Amino acid sequence: MRRFKTYYPISEITTDLYTSGKQWMTTDNVEYIGAYHKYLTGEVYTKAQWQPDQSAILISYIDQTISNKNISYFKLKPEIQLTRLSPTSHNVAVTVTDYNRGILQRFFIKKRNDNVIIEIDKQQFDAWKSDQIDKKIYIAIEIAWYIAGPANDVITDILVPGVSTLNKKQIQLAANTIPEIATYLTNPLQFYADTEYTVPKDINM
Repeated sequence: MRRFKTYYPISEITTDLYTSGKQWMTTDNVEYIGAYHKYLTGEVYTKAQWQPDQSAILISYIDQTISNKNISYFKLKPEIQLTRLSPTSHNVAVTVTDYNRGILQRFFIKKRNDNVIIEIDKQQFDAWKSDQIDKKIYIAIEIAWYIAGPANDVITDILVPGVSTLNKKQIQLAANTIPEIATYLTNPLQFYADTEYTVPKDINM
């Protein structure tokens, strides 16, 4: 198992975390209970701290008790009326603060019974996590999206992955939860700006 980057400063790592379940699972859909650690990049791994030979990547937990029968029901009853919230599309507005951080947190959601992905804001993502947006119908993910730094890989004494490489890895990681995400995020340099230059005011135009 390899992490996205060769080196992570301590400020980008949160160690010694613990989950009692219903939070993370392995990429083969097994619910994970135990110690874990996470990174500012959005990566989450088993074990309290990184162990190259033992740590395994974790993804957001999905309730596997949702049966194909239920999904088929939603397909047969598209007119079903929901009592919970429905997600709405969110237009990302990148700020100078975001560029100074170099990372933008992005959120995506889709119905389990179709392939249409929409980008939402953190408030809606939190509503999904708390089941105000029905988890039985929708699946959602959070992605740490790189927007500043070298656009391409830089090789000095070590390999420093560029923004394009890092975001491609984020897309691959997100595909464990939403396989169709690569059809939505087709440009790994979306919102990218070379911060050695002045960020134009109309960067979102």
